[in-house]
Amino acid sequence: MSKMKDSVFGTFLVAFVVCAVCSIFVASAAVILRPIQAKNAELFKNKNILIACGMIDKNDKITAEKCEELLNSVRILKVDLSTQKIVAEGAEALQYDERTAAKTPGESVAITGSKFNVGLASRGRYGLLFVAENPETKEKRVVLPLVGRGLWSVMSAFIALDGSDMNTVKSLLFYDQGETAGLGGEVENPNWTARWVGKKAFDGNQPAIRVIKGAAPMDSEFEVDGISGATLTCNGVNGTVGYWLALYKPVLDILAEEEKMGGNE
Repeated sequence: MSKMKDSVFGTFLVAFVVCAVCSIFVASAAVILRPIQAKNAELFKNKNILIACGMIDKNDKITAEKCEELLNSVRILKVDLSTQKIVAEGAEALQYDERTAAKTPGESVAITGSKFNVGLASRGRYGLLFVAENPETKEKRVVLPLVGRGLWSVMSAFIALDGSDMNTVKSLLFYDQGETAGLGGEVENPNWTARWVGKKAFDGNQPAIRVIKGAAPMDSEFEVDGISGATLTCNGVNGTVGYWLALYKPVLDILAEEEKMGGNE
C-alpha cells in the first residue's frame, strides 16, 4: 500500500481526488451563492437609482424592503428610444437590462451617425427613465442611465436633471467603472461630480455640458473642470453624457410638455 502511495500513479490519483472534491465544493458554493449575489446586485442597482433620484444619501444604510418601498413612489418608464413611446412602467420596466440587451440580437441597435463617441458598437433598443419627487423637499428629478467607454472600461452612471426645466443638472453618479485609481477613477469622486451640479445639460436642443481640460470658468453654464492626468477618461465621459442626452432629448421634451400640462390643470 505504501508503495502505491509513493508511485507516480498514486500521486496523480491523490491529486485527482483532491481536485475533484475542491471542484465540487466550488461549484456548489457558486450555485448556493448565486441567488444571494443576484439580490445584492439588485440592491446595489436600486440604491444607486434612489441616490440619483435624491431620495436617499449615498451613505445611508438601506434594506431591500425599504428600497422597494421607495421605488414604488418613483415613476419608472421603459421607453422605445426610436419612437419615444412608453412600452412599460413600474416593476416591469425596472427588469430591463440595457447592457444585456445591447449584446442581444434583435434587442440591440447599432450605434452609428452620432457626433458623440460613446465608445460602444451597439445599445439596447429601449431606455429607462426615473421620474421622482422627494417627499420632504418636493424637488422633482428626471434621471437618465448612462453607459459608455472610458480609457480602460465600460462606465455606468446616472445623471439627474431638474424636473421643472429638464435641463439643470442636479447630480451625476458613476457607480460602475474600472478606470485608473487616482486618475480616471476620480469620476466617482463626489468632489468632482459636485462640479456638475447647477450646470446646464442642453444649449437649445443640443447637449452642451462637457468636461474641459483644466479649470472651467466660474461663470460657465456648460463646462466642468477636467481631471488632471485623465484626458482620455474625460473624453469618454463627454462622449457618454453627450450621446445619451441627445438620444433622450425627445423623450424629455414629451415629459416637459406633460409637466406643463399638469401644472395648468
